[in-house]
Amino acid sequence: MPHKERLEILSCLGCLGVFALASLGLAATPYECACEESRQVSSASLAVPLPPNQWEATVARRREMWREMLGLSPMPERTPLEATVTGVLDRGDYVVEKVHFQCIPGAYVIGNLYRPAKVAGRLPAVLYLCGHTKGKVSPTYQANPRWFGQHGYVALVLDPIQLGESQGLHHGTYREERWDWPSRGYTPAGTEVWNAMRALDYLQTRDDVDPERMGVTGLSGGGVISWCLGAADERVKVVVPVCQSGSIEHVVVDRATDGHCDCAFWINYYRWCWPDLGALIAPRAFLIASGSEDVLWRPYGYRDVAHRIRHQYAALGQSDRFDLVEDLTPHGYTPKLRNAIFTWFNKHLKGDPTPVEDDVTDFVEPEENLLVFAGKLPENDRMRQIDTLLVKRPQPPTVTDEAQWQTHQQSAIRRLRELTFRNIPAVQNPRLKECRADGSPKSGISLATYAFETSDGLTLAVRTTMPQDAPWPIPTVAFSIQPDARSTFAGGGSSRPGIAAEFATAGVEVRNTGATSVGPGYLWTLRRAYPLLGHTLPERQVHDLLAGIAVMRTEASTGPLALFGQGVTAPLAVYAAILDRQVSEVILADPPESHEDPQTPEFLGILRIGDLPENLALVYPRPITFVGAMPKAYQWTRQVYEKLGKGDRIRVIKSVREWQPLDSPKK
Repeated sequence: MPHKERLEILSCLGCLGVFALASLGLAATPYECACEESRQVSSASLAVPLPPNQWEATVARRREMWREMLGLSPMPERTPLEATVTGVLDRGDYVVEKVHFQCIPGAYVIGNLYRPAKVAGRLPAVLYLCGHTKGKVSPTYQANPRWFGQHGYVALVLDPIQLGESQGLHHGTYREERWDWPSRGYTPAGTEVWNAMRALDYLQTRDDVDPERMGVTGLSGGGVISWCLGAADERVKVVVPVCQSGSIEHVVVDRATDGHCDCAFWINYYRWCWPDLGALIAPRAFLIASGSEDVLWRPYGYRDVAHRIRHQYAALGQSDRFDLVEDLTPHGYTPKLRNAIFTWFNKHLKGDPTPVEDDVTDFVEPEENLLVFAGKLPENDRMRQIDTLLVKRPQPPTVTDEAQWQTHQQSAIRRLRELTFRNIPAVQNPRLKECRADGSPKSGISLATYAFETSDGLTLAVRTTMPQDAPWPIPTVAFSIQPDARSTFAGGGSSRPGIAAEFATAGVEVRNTGATSVGPGYLWTLRRAYPLLGHTLPERQVHDLLAGIAVMRTEASTGPLALFGQGVTAPLAVYAAILDRQVSEVILADPPESHEDPQTPEFLGILRIGDLPENLALVYPRPITFVGAMPKAYQWTRQVYEKLGKGDRIRVIKSVREWQPLDSPKK
């Protein structure tokens, strides 16, 4: 809608209020909020280049933050590689070695190594990373490392996981509904970077490789891992990503996430964009190669990223070590791009700036000749479980006494705020937009609606019921509207728990419920885009729930406020209570038992801190009530309370109607 027309409608509506505006489509949507946040992330990324002293003072911490977003902090143990060459192809002027090694014991990384047939001394090495085709046997991914092998380099090309001879899984949230991956803090980009790091370890063991002259390049998915590896590992002296460069803003606004597998992105706890990676690659030699007609990475994205990185190199006095080359082409190589890439490597790894004119050859090695395992893959390859092995999970804490538990409790809550919930304000200050009395469905009960605006611009509502004759302040049970609820009419509709009529209830229409439901046409995209903004959809819903109860606390009628959650909304109640110490009690019906279950709502890196039973115990010593039955996993929570002498504060009731509040414990 044109801005002028929008203003005219607003001026005519006057006191009709926010609900009339929403009915005309003028209120922000989850998509609009995500787009606005993506602009914030990208516009803030390296907006001002770091001066040399600041760059130097922060580089170690920034690199560790980056590794953390890859799931590589702490770094996995560098176990023996067990590198094995299973065959050699002699092609006259070059040789192909068929090699495999283990990134962790029992997890195989597979590749072909191209080198000159005659080697005199140590040579520069190039790690070549493939995109999503057949891996190393694809004609494109043979041609480029072959060129390097024919021109005085050792070039190792790797199969990505799930492709070629590499086992495992790339398409977690993309295709397999693996929503436990964000909760684990896992991205296949982390696995690919770890495999590449171990490949560098392997190259360093070879007598024909100069460990001080190693570089990385790759196309498409291999391009993004080139970025990631260069930012994570300083051993790489030259970095050249091809057709995989752009901005968070572009992929969110254009919904380009829909065209990318999980390995294209990191777990963006710290809301970085690509220029932040460039600042870690600096001042090493860095060339971005892009196709201007690439549908996945548009020019307005990669050109802005390159512009910001160029300023960082200039600030460090290394302007000649960064450049952008592009061609009028879709996603893929052209002779112009390849010649620029080969020239860049020659200049910065060999000291030869002479422009390269000879392109790759048309020869295609038969696929079967390049297979490392000759068609018989290793059994029990642990690469199939790498998503559960790579990111370290803490053991549940040992509980000894009150002081020890409080120390753990404070540390765990601090870590939750620093990592998983770092983008939720510590103090909620929603803007109340409208209060409306909604009548009485029956004698003695009043209904109301409170519309409020969240910190990220969504207009949401709280639907309340209140006993008319109860003395103030009234114990209140707040809850999130269920995602599949057809209606929130009259106090929250079917989502409202059957709390006794003597208590007030408040149903919060968290995003993707009620008027902000996005439906199947955008839900998958939203769930995959939110981690790029440092969020997940359930984390945003916790944010909304906290804002809703902050609104309720402005009412004099609101007494002790408990949180109720059922099924998928149970984790929302748990984490809102952890973040808001004023919540008097947590009431749970049919809660999921573990974030390792892909059906459990996802929260970034939550399993790096604790699983649901451990995290629920962080509300100690406030009461916890289970409705119907207490799932087995939560025996751990009960044992903590019993160990600390508060076992009576965990209750099991047959029906939510039986619920009565316990006195709030002293703070």
